[in-house]
Amino acid sequence: MDIMGKRVVLRAIEEQDKEMLLDLIQDPDITKVTGGYPQPVSYDHQIHRFRALSDSPDGLRRIIADKENPAAGLGVIILSNMDLKNKAAEIYIKLIRAARQKGYGQDAVNTLVAYVFCEFRLNCIYSHILEDNKISCRLFESCGFKRGSIQKSRELENGTYRNVCVYRIDHSDAEEEKT
Repeated sequence: MDIMGKRVVLRAIEEQDKEMLLDLIQDPDITKVTGGYPQPVSYDHQIHRFRALSDSPDGLRRIIADKENPAAGLGVIILSNMDLKNKAAEIYIKLIRAARQKGYGQDAVNTLVAYVFCEFRLNCIYSHILEDNKISCRLFESCGFKRGSIQKSRELENGTYRNVCVYRIDHSDAEEEKT
């Protein structure tokens, strides 16, 4: 099922997305600000991973696409660790270079947050963002997320630990943003 935003459509992952997903995995700029390491992976590995990507009971995985050209993926947005008992879930997003800082990310986050609060009746959505990832921090703040705790020295990169910030939005905060 597609989820429609103002500018984007959040659609299911399709075969045509495997190259874009491969580029996201191998982009050193993305891994630098999201943690982890760029991984050289083969198309066979990516196809296997692609086929394993499906919605699960604890989350949603969607391709971000422009409404004007929904076949071309701009990135991926994922809701994971959905805990229906505590009504919380984690969100994260990755965009291809050509789509960054053009409003697609903000529309995708706002669209998924609104959808999840309505359809799953969650109370809280949170994101773990490296403290020095200023672009993602600004993105989530522009979507109404508030910076909460800082997990000190959590992510290791090149022998140095980096801090992780927890950003969150509660259903009541999202409702206030609308009015």
